[in-house]
Amino acid sequence: MSTQPTPASGDAPPGNGNSPKDAPGPKESETETHEYTDRILEGATFIFSGSMVGKVVGLAIQLALGRGFGKALYGLYTTGMTVLRLGQSVATLGLQNGVIRFGAPACEQGNATQVKGTFLAVGGLGLVSGTVLGIGIFVSSPWLAGNVFTIPEGMDPALMERTIAVFGLGLPFYVLTYLASRMARAIGTMQVDTLLDSILQPTLFLVMIGGVLLVGQNFTLALYAFLISTVLAAGTGIYAIYRLFPPLFSRLVPEIDIRALLRFSLPIVGVTLATMGITYTDRLMLAILKTPEAVGTYQPAAILAIQLNFILFAITAAFSPIISDLYESGRFGDLSSLYADTVRWIVLLTLPAAIVLIVFAPQVISIWGAEYRDGTSALRILAAAQFVVAGVGSVGQMLQMSDHQDYVFGVNASMAVLNVVLNWILIQWYGVIGAALATGITTALGDTAEVVGLYAFLSIHPFRWALWKPFAAAGLATLLTAPLYILVSGPAQWALGIPVLLLAYGGILFGLDLHPRDESILEGLWRELTETETS
Repeated sequence: MSTQPTPASGDAPPGNGNSPKDAPGPKESETETHEYTDRILEGATFIFSGSMVGKVVGLAIQLALGRGFGKALYGLYTTGMTVLRLGQSVATLGLQNGVIRFGAPACEQGNATQVKGTFLAVGGLGLVSGTVLGIGIFVSSPWLAGNVFTIPEGMDPALMERTIAVFGLGLPFYVLTYLASRMARAIGTMQVDTLLDSILQPTLFLVMIGGVLLVGQNFTLALYAFLISTVLAAGTGIYAIYRLFPPLFSRLVPEIDIRALLRFSLPIVGVTLATMGITYTDRLMLAILKTPEAVGTYQPAAILAIQLNFILFAITAAFSPIISDLYESGRFGDLSSLYADTVRWIVLLTLPAAIVLIVFAPQVISIWGAEYRDGTSALRILAAAQFVVAGVGSVGQMLQMSDHQDYVFGVNASMAVLNVVLNWILIQWYGVIGAALATGITTALGDTAEVVGLYAFLSIHPFRWALWKPFAAAGLATLLTAPLYILVSGPAQWALGIPVLLLAYGGILFGLDLHPRDESILEGLWRELTETETS
């Protein structure tokens, strides 16, 4: 935990070189705050629409795999993907945040040598670590398949081994694509960030999966399709960064403090790994303690629940460089105000989706097929937990970009350990529901601890009285929709119930009189969506 003095909200921290006479005046500060708000809205609205495309593509992949190959093979794919994501958490070395922390200010200052040095260091280190770890996963795939994961009767053990090996081969390319997206974010090009992070590789994979299912349900061919899509995406990512920043491969002499970059980034490896541990321990433990079929039952619930974070993701992506800028300039009052605004926007837009997932869980999860209804309770538990994550906004980024990444690591590491223990116990007792309970508890506890830490370090918290409006609207809308849910059965239950609930929420919310900035983001999102549809 940091031992620096806690600044009062709106004051610069001691020793940062800022004095009252250097601070922006009221009118200047207000103008700059509005400019930052516009930047957040502009970036978030594009990322929102881009994320929508990515989410639709990702959901289509999950449906194609789940319905096309059945629970067991779908669970096997999910197990391999879990190994890949955990490997990515280590292989990126925390550089996904380091490139923003050092690259974004350098870009703002027009320091091309430092931007080049940061990008080359991040790309080189990520490629080397991704290759080493990917080879390690590939070589150890027979041991992992034979000694760690449970292979159900009737499944060829070689298929489990092949799955892990292919995902290991894809790891370095997956890491490069991810880091390239963060380079684009550091430059401030959110379009390319969203394309590389959420759309490109999944779209390539979806097209290939469609071809695989057309010629026959060959699961091995689907695995190779995933590998090819990662290679193509990585190549495209490198080319995109070169086009955005031509000095990258010029004779310009790069400038980078590797020690400072790694000092900031390496603790985030623990943060990221712990976060991924909280996110993916459930599926990993189900694969170890149960079977791929149990993983297949759980995966739709986890996928649907995590969709509640797409508003959080969009706003955090646009807000992250601004957090760093405001913190560096000691403008804690503006930072606190913008953070509270972003949390209100996230709650405003996420709450109705959370209610839909909780109330209409059986109907929603059935889009995978009737056999997946066993995951209904897990979906409700995970949706409630993910709303807690959305409801505290970009708290992790607030702490990391204000140099409190060690605290975030401590919280996430503690929660990751607790998550493993709870999953180990509760999965053996309750199976799929136990995995959801363990993950939900640790997720909510971790975010609560981060909010407490942010207030302790910076005297900043996201909660304002205006938050009562979306909660009141959601409660009233649910009460109005309840009779319809009870009286109507069959497909009409969700076909009528979901639109009625959303319309009631929107009508009540507008009746309660929105904050002017809330109206701005809704108008911006609607404008971006309509322009996207008509373009």
